[in-house]
Formats: sequence, C-alpha cells, structure tokens
Amino acid sequence: MNDQHYIQKVIEGDTESFRYLVDKYKDKAFSVAFSVLRNSTFTEDVVQDSFIKAFTKINTFRGDAAFSTWLMRIVVNESIKVLRRKKIEIESHNELVYVDEMNVNNSVDLLKDEEQRVFIDSTLAQMPYREALVLQLYYLDELSLKEMEDIVEIKSDHLKVILHRARKRFYNILKEELQHELKSII
Repeated sequence: MNDQHYIQKVIEGDTESFRYLVDKYKDKAFSVAFSVLRNSTFTEDVVQDSFIKAFTKINTFRGDAAFSTWLMRIVVNESIKVLRRKKIEIESHNELVYVDEMNVNNSVDLLKDEEQRVFIDSTLAQMPYREALVLQLYYLDELSLKEMEDIVEIKSDHLKVILHRARKRFYNILKEELQHELKSII
C-alpha cells in the first residue's frame, strides 16, 4: 500500500496508521535534520516535533508533491527554527582550493562502506548546514533537483550553484581528512 492510503486512514481517525509513516521516514528525517543541526539531541527533538506537526497538519497535505517531500520540508523548517532559537554556531570555511576530485574519488572508493560513512559524516559536519543539506538530499537521499526545490524552497538554478560549491568544499575537506588519516596510519 502507498503513503496516500495511510494518510487517508489517519485523516479518517485511524491514528495508528501514522505509525507506518513514522517507521518509513524516521531515518530519512533524522538524516536530514542532523545534516542541518549536527547535534544528536537537537536532531531527535526536531524529528519528534516534525512528526507531531505532520500528524496534526496531515489534513493540509494536498498531495501536490510526495508525502516524503512535504515531511522533509517540515523537518528542514523545524531544524532551522532550532538553529535560530539555540543560536548554534555554524562553521564556515571561506577559502576553497583546487582539489583533484579524481584522486579523492579513487581514495574513497577504496574504503569500506562503513569507513566511507564515517568520513562522509565527518566531512558534512564541517560544512555550512545549507551545503551539507543539499549534498545529503542530492547524493545520499537521491532526490531530484525538483524534489529538493520543494524541500528547501530554493530555485533549482540556485540549488545547482550551491551544489557546485558544496561539492568543491566537500572534496577539499575530505582531502584534508584523508591526508590526516594517511599520516596517522604511517
């Protein structure tokens, strides 16, 4: 059964049907919120608040976009609210240097999946939240630019620019991470 079936059941009063949606999207919601907040405690609170908000507002879901897109928009908005409210400092790296992307890609390909995830998470945590979020949505969640546009409310042309900058920054940070790892092994 698809999401719409469960959404309709929740609207009709079957609150237990919402559990299906929570189970289906909780990991994605956590991942998106964490890419913005970079703090597990805040992330858990935001995910819980986002699902509560989605539950209470589910009758406003029009179905113009996928339910996951609507839900992730709530997650992003709630995450940004927490950032503003808690005044979490976001590191910004202003200088970008040229990076040999092929060498970085080849190095990453040699790592095991678990090791890759550690480096990816570490690298994303060092990036400005907007760039980390765009990379998360595009590469890890495999969303289209249109789906991303709906979630982050940024036009696709601007998303392409952010994505381009984010890739460069990601590769620069990852290159540094891999160099430090190599030095510690040697």
